[in-house]
Amino acid sequence: MLKRGVLVLCLICFQNIYSQSKERIVIFGQQAMEMVKHFDAKDQVVGVGYLDKKVKKGEYTDWPILTSLWPSIESIIATRPTHLFGMESAFKAKRSGSKEFWQKKGVEVTEVFDFNEARTLEVFYKDLRTFGQVFKKEKEVEAFIKEEQVKLQKLKNEVPLAKKGKARRVLFLANVRSSDIYYCYTQDKCLVGSMLADFNVEFLTSKNMVIPVSIEYMVSLNPDYIILSSFQANSLSDLLHYFKEHKVLRQLDAVQHNRIMTVDYSNAVSGGLEFVSLYQQLLSFIYPKITNETK
Repeated sequence: MLKRGVLVLCLICFQNIYSQSKERIVIFGQQAMEMVKHFDAKDQVVGVGYLDKKVKKGEYTDWPILTSLWPSIESIIATRPTHLFGMESAFKAKRSGSKEFWQKKGVEVTEVFDFNEARTLEVFYKDLRTFGQVFKKEKEVEAFIKEEQVKLQKLKNEVPLAKKGKARRVLFLANVRSSDIYYCYTQDKCLVGSMLADFNVEFLTSKNMVIPVSIEYMVSLNPDYIILSSFQANSLSDLLHYFKEHKVLRQLDAVQHNRIMTVDYSNAVSGGLEFVSLYQQLLSFIYPKITNETK
C-alpha cells in the first residue's frame, strides 16, 4: 500500500513538472496558425487571435480561438501563457499588450511579420525559421524551405525576359473589413509586390505605405491588370462579382478584358506557406500563353 502511494505521488510530481515545462503559446495572425497546422505544433497552442476571416459559429471548433480580432489582455492572461508568438503589430498597449508588459509578467514574446521590414521571400523565410525555433521544428522548417525553393526556381525559369516597350500596369488591392474599403500597398510592403518585380510590369501604388483608395483613384489609374484580396470582408468570389457588376469599375480595361484575379490575403501581403502557389498564380495571370504551353 505504501509503495502504491509513493508511486502515485511520483506520478503526480512528474505530471506537474511536465505541465510546467511544456510551452503554452498564444499565436497572432493567420500565417502563424497555418504554420502551426502544417508543422503539427497545435499541442503547444492555448490561444489564437487575429485571423484573416471573421470566425463564424461552428468554425474552428477544435482550435482555442480567442477572437478574430486583437485578443484582449484579459483573455490572454486567462490562457496562462508562457510565450506569445505572432504579428509585430499585435504587441501594442492598446491592442494585445506591449512586449514590455508581457515580459514583466514573465511571458516571452516573439515578434514576426513586421511591416517595418520589406515583405520579401527572404524576410518570410526568416519569420518561418523563427517559428521553427519557438516551436522546436527547425529541421522540418529547413526541409520545407529547401523543397519549396526548388519548385519556385522552376517557375522563375519560365518567366520570359523583359521586352522593350510599355510595361503592363498592375494594381493590387486588399478589401479590408468593409465591403467598400480597398487598401493600396507600396511594392515593398506586400509579398505579391516583391514577386511581381520578377515580371515585366509596373506596380501601381499610392505615395504612402498603405492607404484606402477611392473608386475615382482606381479609375484614374485604369490598370491593365487587377489583383484582389480580402481581409475580414468580402469573399473572393464576391469581390470579383462586385468589380464585374459595378457600373463604374466594370468599365476599367482590366475588368473588360477579364484581366482580374483574386489571391489569398496572408500569402499576398505578409507572406505564407503557399508562396509557390502564389507565384504560379501570378505567372499564369501575367503570361497565360506560356503557362498553357507548358501544360
